[in-house]
Amino acid sequence: MFKREALRALEATPDALDRAAACAELLQAWPELHTFVADVRQQAVRTAKAQGHTFRTIGERMSVTGETAGQIAAGKNRAW
Repeated sequence: MFKREALRALEATPDALDRAAACAELLQAWPELHTFVADVRQQAVRTAKAQGHTFRTIGERMSVTGETAGQIAAGKNRAW
């Protein structure tokens, strides 16, 4: 499970120029990454629902309401 390890590794990059360049690259790519992560999240919610989980259960696991989980599945909630 992603728990900021990649960002911590970036933060630990010893060379300041390398660290700054890597951060700049990440920030430039962020809009595409955000869209990709939102798409993966939506598909995961849809799959969990198809496997028989309720939106309430899905939402609890994601720390959101069941209503929000349903909106994510429907593609109506793209925000974080």
